Amino acid sequence: MESSNTESVAVIADQGSDKKLITRLLQNAGYSAGLFDSKDAYNTVSEKHSAMVVCHRRSTATPQPGLPACISGQRVVVFSDCTAEQTIVQALENGAHHFFDLRESPDVLQVRLEAALRQHALRPKRILDVAPFKFNLERRNVSKDGKLINLSPKEYEFAYYLFANRHRVVVNSELMTSVWSLPSSMDARRIDTAACRVRKKMQLSESSTGWCLRRIRRVGYELLWRGGAEEVGAAEQVEKRSSTPVATPMSMPLAHTNSGIIRKAV
Repeated sequence: MESSNTESVAVIADQGSDKKLITRLLQNAGYSAGLFDSKDAYNTVSEKHSAMVVCHRRSTATPQPGLPACISGQRVVVFSDCTAEQTIVQALENGAHHFFDLRESPDVLQVRLEAALRQHALRPKRILDVAPFKFNLERRNVSKDGKLINLSPKEYEFAYYLFANRHRVVVNSELMTSVWSLPSSMDARRIDTAACRVRKKMQLSESSTGWCLRRIRRVGYELLWRGGAEEVGAAEQVEKRSSTPVATPMSMPLAHTNSGIIRKAV
């Protein structure tokens, strides 16, 4: 039986059978479901949901799962019967954290959904403060000297991962699996594109920030302090730091598809 404080998860699906399936899975996991026919319908409401499930079918007119404009701080799970590589990559790059095959058995879908929501619930509420930048892990944004920097969801995750792993070389295969949730063998040009944009937006090649994002050709990236003085000790502490090392922007669990797309642990 649901209690009055049951967390609500938004469910975006245009087919009644999908709504019934996801609602049942959520109820089994102890959540309530807020049902929406489309991303546009979701964008018009002010009700808060702790996470979001988006259902997508190849038979619909849209080739890609429709993700709402505002998904800040939410775990986004996509269920789709389309396992085309382009669809999966685009959904993950647009802000989804998981992409699961809707054709799997209800028992398998149940444990996948529970794992995704469980990891989100366990995510510590904290701030990563590395002067002059401050990453808000709850709102999934970053600011410089109190002014927000306009990063896309994937640019934010890339930037956060670099700052959480600063002063060491992060190889392309690690970035591909940990940030993009894609196989390490895929083309790394998307990493170079994100790095170029993050470097420009966060001024990671200018003396004003003290940080320099260095590209190591065919290897990966390294974020280094070039401010000419010791990195600020107290300011870069993570509030309420747990004993578990920071690994990914959202402590993301494995992403899975029939084609074997998973992310290894860091």
